[in-house]
Amino acid sequence: MPRPHHSTSRRRSAVFRAKRYPFVILSAGILVAALAPQGAQAAPRPAAKYDWPQFAFDAGKSANDTAEATVNLGNVSGLKQLFKVSLPDAPDGSAVFLSDVTTPKGVKDVVYLQGEHGHLIASDARTGATIWSHSFGPGGISNSSPAIEPSRKFIYINANDGKVHKVNVGDGTEVKTGGWPVTAGPGKSSSALTIATARNGHTYLYASNQGHGRVTTIDLANASTHVFNLTCSEHPDTETPSCSVRGANPWARGPAYDAALDEFFQMGGTNNGSTFVPGHVWRQSWVALPADGHTTMRNGGGYPADSYTPTNWAASVKSDQDIGSGGLLILPTTLSKKFPNLGVQPGKDSKIRLLNLANLSGKGAAGNTGGELQLFSFGAMGNMRSQGAVWTDPATKAVWVFVTGHGGVAGFQVTVDAAGNPSLSLKWSVLNGWTSSAFVAGGVLYAANGAGEHTTSLKLHQVQAINPTTGKVVWTANIGLHHWSSPIMANGVLYMIDGNSGGFGSGTSGDLIAWSLG
Repeated sequence: MPRPHHSTSRRRSAVFRAKRYPFVILSAGILVAALAPQGAQAAPRPAAKYDWPQFAFDAGKSANDTAEATVNLGNVSGLKQLFKVSLPDAPDGSAVFLSDVTTPKGVKDVVYLQGEHGHLIASDARTGATIWSHSFGPGGISNSSPAIEPSRKFIYINANDGKVHKVNVGDGTEVKTGGWPVTAGPGKSSSALTIATARNGHTYLYASNQGHGRVTTIDLANASTHVFNLTCSEHPDTETPSCSVRGANPWARGPAYDAALDEFFQMGGTNNGSTFVPGHVWRQSWVALPADGHTTMRNGGGYPADSYTPTNWAASVKSDQDIGSGGLLILPTTLSKKFPNLGVQPGKDSKIRLLNLANLSGKGAAGNTGGELQLFSFGAMGNMRSQGAVWTDPATKAVWVFVTGHGGVAGFQVTVDAAGNPSLSLKWSVLNGWTSSAFVAGGVLYAANGAGEHTTSLKLHQVQAINPTTGKVVWTANIGLHHWSSPIMANGVLYMIDGNSGGFGSGTSGDLIAWSLG
């Protein structure tokens, strides 16, 4: 049953609620159609170019590409392979894209990807040819994805050496002044980077690492940091806390920033321990942190702004059923006046939680358990360990949530009753194998199946285009083995990186593949 609503000082103004996803970066170089002769029909004006700057498109991880104006449900079946090129490293995340970049080889649209063994590669987005590459290895592995800051000048990588590196987008030269690179390790970087511009005007980068699970917040203006330790949170702002507790590793696909609350959300996993101790160990928990990432100290403990931990945390930790493995999907603030700040959270425990992000436990403070508004059991999907997507149907204004997992991909509608209580309703499912992170672009849902640690034993390895309201698969293309790799789209071109990383460093190579209408 839905919990009673609790007022909170964390509720934000309507202005910020309306600005949920600020990141659609338009290229400055928009072509203007020439004037047609008198009496002739003018050629259609080319669509403005746009970028895909980080995993799941924006800081809120909506995975909703609202800028796509070329490919849609009416023509997606006409996608043809544009190129396929081999990679010297196995990627295990998603690519990012930047248009009209000045490079040593001219002005190019560029696709950037990170390899599991430390390569950052910039490729020509029309041919796949390598423009430049930089290796931050050897040693260690990473399952992360890079991110591009709003200025479009620098790309960042949470690399194998335990550092976040700042790299020029055009020529791949690294910035080594002003505090860069910034230490985020030790410990593997499994989550994608997130970059968000907060209410105070500062732009922050969020980097998650394992070991003593932690998230490092970097102010991109001056490279200053805050560190929240998911284990040993009583020791803030250090990557090497002096305590013996391990684990609570943050291995969901990436932190999600909520512009309405001016907070970001990070999960702590179940691994390498059995305890949940508020103020000290945030195992099997979601924590909400201020945009600058600082820890609140109280009675000898270190606290986030808020937290969610399931009531059955002990049993689910014992069975390694991470609730946060499917990431956090932040819903539009216009759904419910009673609960304007909503999030959907799929998990490895085959359950989907609907949460009040403004008051996660319903008790008004961090460190409590329970409080979800809905707990949806989804046994047919199994483990959900990839990021989903949020989409508002422009025709009906219905809000949809798409989740992916061991079983495939499914579509839910979010409905609200007369009392303002929200709920998820399953509308369709496509159960054709382990599916990595999905996204919506131009009214089409895209996702790749055949993923996961057991990709070698799965029959299908395809990128799929799906009608988001019916679940009908309207286009497919074959790809190779892959673990967490997922597709992106930019300016009418669909990109996918593959390679059997296995998630544990076993991959040695991969592919960058692109499709377009012609």
